[in-house]
Amino acid sequence: MNKYIFLILIICFSFLNCKNSDNKIVNTAEIKSNNLNFFDFDNVEHYSKNIKDDDILHEMQRLDGIDKHSEEYNYLNLIAYNYPKDVNDKEFISNLVKYKFSKIQIDNNIHKDINKLFSTSKCEGGYPLACAPVYRDILVFYKQDKIIGIAKICFECGQSYILGSSNDVSDFGSCGEYGVLYEILKGKK
Repeated sequence: MNKYIFLILIICFSFLNCKNSDNKIVNTAEIKSNNLNFFDFDNVEHYSKNIKDDDILHEMQRLDGIDKHSEEYNYLNLIAYNYPKDVNDKEFISNLVKYKFSKIQIDNNIHKDINKLFSTSKCEGGYPLACAPVYRDILVFYKQDKIIGIAKICFECGQSYILGSSNDVSDFGSCGEYGVLYEILKGKK
C-alpha cells in the first residue's frame, strides 16, 4: 500500500506544477475576526525550512521499502503527511529541531492578524489544487507554554494541515489567507 502512495506522490511532483499563482491577496482588515477563532493562544512560533521539490522527489524515491521507524521515513512524514496526529506528540518539536527547521518567535504585535486569519470563514471561489503538499512552514500555537494547535502550511499548493482546533478548519485559505499569511511570515523578515 505504501508503495502506491509513494508512487502517486512521485507522479504528482513529477507532472503537476504546484505553484498557485491565483492566490488572492486580501488585506487582513477585510478578514473579519469572530468568535470562531481556531485557537486561543498567547504565543506563536514559526518553523520553516527551505526544501526544494527535487529533494523531495529524491527522498520519496529513496524511501520506497524503508522501515517506517527509520529517520528518513520520519522526515518525510514530517514534511509531506498529516503528522502529528495529536498536539501532545512529545517528539514533534524535537523532530523540527532535529531536521533543522529554523524557528522564529512571532511578535506579539502580529498575533491579532494571525488570529484573524486562523478563524472560521466562508468565501466563494476556492478550489482544491491537484498537488501533494510539502509543509515548509509550520506554526505552533501555545497557551501558557502548552501547545494547543499546529498549522502546517504549503504555500505552493495552497494546502494546510491544522490540528488542535474544535472549529471547522476545512475552509482555511478560501478567503485569501495563504497570501496574507505569506506576507506576514515572509515579508517581514
